Amino acid sequence: MARFSSRSRLLLLALLLAAWAWRLHGLDFQSLWRDEVDSLRFATRPLAQVLANFTRPGENGPLYFLLLRPWLMAAGTTEYALRFPSALTGLLALPLIWAWGRRLFDQRVAFVAVLLLAVNPYHLWYSQEAKMYSLLVVVVMLALWAFVEAVERGRFWRWALWLALTSICFYIHVLGALVIPLQALWLLITPRWRKRWRAYAAALAALVLPYLPLVWWQWKLLTNPDFRTGHPFVSLPRMLLLTSVAQVQGIPRAPSTFLLAAPIFLLLAALFLNGDYKTGRRLTLTWWFFPLLALFGISLATPLFTDRYLIWTLPAMLLLLASGAVLTARRNRWVATALMLLLIGFQFWNGWRETTVPIKSDFRSAAAYVQVRRSSDDLTMFLMPYIRHTYRYYDPSPYAWTDPPYANRQADIELLPQRMESLIKGYSGLWLIESEPEFYDREGRIRAWLQQNGKLEEEAHFARVSVYYYRLGEE
Repeated sequence: MARFSSRSRLLLLALLLAAWAWRLHGLDFQSLWRDEVDSLRFATRPLAQVLANFTRPGENGPLYFLLLRPWLMAAGTTEYALRFPSALTGLLALPLIWAWGRRLFDQRVAFVAVLLLAVNPYHLWYSQEAKMYSLLVVVVMLALWAFVEAVERGRFWRWALWLALTSICFYIHVLGALVIPLQALWLLITPRWRKRWRAYAAALAALVLPYLPLVWWQWKLLTNPDFRTGHPFVSLPRMLLLTSVAQVQGIPRAPSTFLLAAPIFLLLAALFLNGDYKTGRRLTLTWWFFPLLALFGISLATPLFTDRYLIWTLPAMLLLLASGAVLTARRNRWVATALMLLLIGFQFWNGWRETTVPIKSDFRSAAAYVQVRRSSDDLTMFLMPYIRHTYRYYDPSPYAWTDPPYANRQADIELLPQRMESLIKGYSGLWLIESEPEFYDREGRIRAWLQQNGKLEEEAHFARVSVYYYRLGEE
C-alpha cells in the first residue's frame, strides 16, 4: 500500500472541508416534505412509543428516530437542526470510502472515489434530508469493514463488533438486512476467507436467532393479502436503470442524456480493462448489484422498490467509477481527465440545482400564502389528508380544518356530495391545500364539486403544492 504522505493528507482534508461546506450550503433551502416531518413526529413521541417501534411490524428505522430524539431536544426542531445530523453523517461517509478505496484498490482510486462522493448530487440530496439514508450509508460501510476484518483476522471481539454493526443496519432501515446475504456472498467468492466459515456460521447464528421473532412478524405482514406497500412492481432491468441513473445524476434530471456517457464509459472501463483490481472489482460489483437483485426477489412477492432504499450501494458504484478512471488514465490521461471533468461538472451543476431550485413539496410557501389571507370563518381542507402534518409544521396557528371524503372508490364517490355539504356547513370560504391528490382523489371530483358549489377566487401554485380558495354558496 502506498505511503500516506503529508501532501495526501492535505488533499484529503481539503476534499473533506469542501464536501462539508457543500452539504451545509442550502441545508434549509428546500421545504420539509412529509417523510421529514414524520421523522420529527416519530422522534418526539413519548419514549415508550419510540421504543415499542423496535418490535412493531411495518415500522422502519426505529433506531434512527431514537438517535434523533436527544439531538432535537438539544438543538430544537428548525429545518436546519432537523437536517444537520444527515449532513454530518454524509460527511463521515467520505473518510470511509477513502478507506475502502485503499483497501480494495489503491490510493489513487481512493482519492478519486472521495472526490466523486464529495460532489455526488444523490448523496448531497440525502445528506440534506431529515431521514436515515445518509446514516445508513455510513453504518453499512462500517458493518462491511467489520466483516472483512473478522474474516481476515479473526478474534471474538471483531465478530462481536460485526454483529453489533450489522444489527444496527436493519434497525436504521429494514432493507439494511440485505447486507447479511451480501456478506455471505463475499465469503463464498473470496477463497482466502472461506477458512473462516465456521466462525462466520457461529456469528451468523448469534445474529439471526435473537431476531427470529422480528423476522416472523415482518414476514406475516409482508404475506398478508391485505397489506399494500404502495409501490408498483418494477422489473429488474428498470430497477437497475433507475438506481444507476439516480446515483449518478441525483434528483434533477440530466439536461442531456449525453452527460450520462461519461459514467457509462468509466463503469465499462472498470469492468473490462485489465488491471490489478480483480478482487476489488469483484467485491464492489457484488456490493452494487447483489442487493438490487435481492430486492427484486422480494418485490416478486411484495413490491418494495424505491431507489433510495439501496443508497448504501452508492459507495460501490463510485469505487467502480473511480477504478475505471484510474485504469483509463493508464492508457490515455487526457481521455480520463476529460471524462472526469464532464462527470464532476455535470454532478456539481445538478447539486447546485438541488440547493437553489424548489424541488420538494413547498409547504413553507403555501402556508405563508394562506396564513395572511385566511379569515376566521374559513375552513381549510387537506387533499391528501396526510399532508396536514407537514402543512401544520409551517402554520401551527389555530384554525378550522378538515379532511376531505375519500374519492377513489365508487361507493365513496356516490356519498361525496352529501359528505362535502356536511363538512362545509357554517363556513363562508374554503382553502383547499392540494398535494399528491391522486392517492385520495385521482379524478379530481372534490375540486369539481367545489367548482359547482362555490366560486374559485384565488389560486396559487408552488412546487408540488397547489392552493385554491373557494367562496362557498356561490356559483
